[in-house]
Amino acid sequence: MSPMLRSTAIAAWMICTTSTAALAVTAAPHTTIAHAKTIRHVSARNPVQGRSIEFAAQRAVVPSHAQGFTVSAKANKWKLLATIPGAVIHDISFPTAKIGFAAAELGQVWKTVDGGSTWTEIMNLGFPYYWYGVKALSANDVVISGFNDSSTEGIIRWSHDGGSTWTQDIVLTTTGWSYRVRFANKHGGDGLIIDGLSTTSPNAAHYTTDGGGASGDWTEVVPDPNGGWFGNEFSLLSNLHARTSGITYCSSINGGQVWACGPSIDSVFDGPVFFADDTYGWVGGGEISPSVAGWVHSTADGGTTWSERTLQSPFPIREIRFVTDSAGWAAGGNIYSDIGGIYFSSDGGQTWKADLDTSGHEMDACDSRPRGTSYRVWCAGYDSSLSAAIYTLLYKG
Repeated sequence: MSPMLRSTAIAAWMICTTSTAALAVTAAPHTTIAHAKTIRHVSARNPVQGRSIEFAAQRAVVPSHAQGFTVSAKANKWKLLATIPGAVIHDISFPTAKIGFAAAELGQVWKTVDGGSTWTEIMNLGFPYYWYGVKALSANDVVISGFNDSSTEGIIRWSHDGGSTWTQDIVLTTTGWSYRVRFANKHGGDGLIIDGLSTTSPNAAHYTTDGGGASGDWTEVVPDPNGGWFGNEFSLLSNLHARTSGITYCSSINGGQVWACGPSIDSVFDGPVFFADDTYGWVGGGEISPSVAGWVHSTADGGTTWSERTLQSPFPIREIRFVTDSAGWAAGGNIYSDIGGIYFSSDGGQTWKADLDTSGHEMDACDSRPRGTSYRVWCAGYDSSLSAAIYTLLYKG
């Protein structure tokens, strides 16, 4: 497909109306404005390196009520572990407290064996490879996901020796970009991948029930025939309940085989989705045009009802991570305006406080592991110089 035709096809799905399909959960009512003026809201430009596509939607003008970002002395004690020049990290996964993996643009995969203090590049394929997801089921079994930007193939690769060797490309689609990969439990089996976009049709999802070791193990479905793009972070619980959102909000009770979709929770659009269980969940989002702002909504009844915006941030929210029903973080930023940070909530997302100023790094991925009665949390992002930063926190509650 020529660049012009490809851009036209993508644009057809970047700006779209919300689905009218039945919704398994009901979003909180949005404020409507009679004869409201619409404007193009831009969530992000992906990929960051190389020719990028704007992920956007035509929506009503929504006034920004973002507050300033000031970290207090009572904030959690985050530590900058490492910086990695030339790495645009989109996902991290720690199967143990010491061993971790990071997936980055231009075909990079990084590994740490000391909890994140030092990182070694274990893959560097360069253009046209872009890795947007990584999941380590164990210290040895690791899967990465992303796309080939020349062939428009959504792909994954597996390693079964901790990243020393990798399979060849396992192609999921030839007409889209695959984003993150997740499995319902550490033993593999039931897995799910959500595509960021499709060039010829509404976005697809890919599910497996037998480990996903080959292309034939994955089945492609379309969550919303009327929908557009999805955010990079989606939720997949051990009971196979899944949620993803972007232009539309979609849920599945069988690991992504069948979906029910409807309008996004926010009146503009959503992005990251995180559910601690089938009761407590959160969606975030944000835009970089016409304003730079972000938001979070929460539910305490499995998504039957949603709050209004409980957080209005001066930058888009790209990642949500809760370690309990009450304690969690919302991270994000905007490299184009040199801002980034992490918020913390101790009351299930009802209120938020600035927790870490990441010095212009747009935070894009977090992971966590229990440590006794505490939790180790890691978050990673990148700045306008395309340098990655990895932070950590030992949260004692």
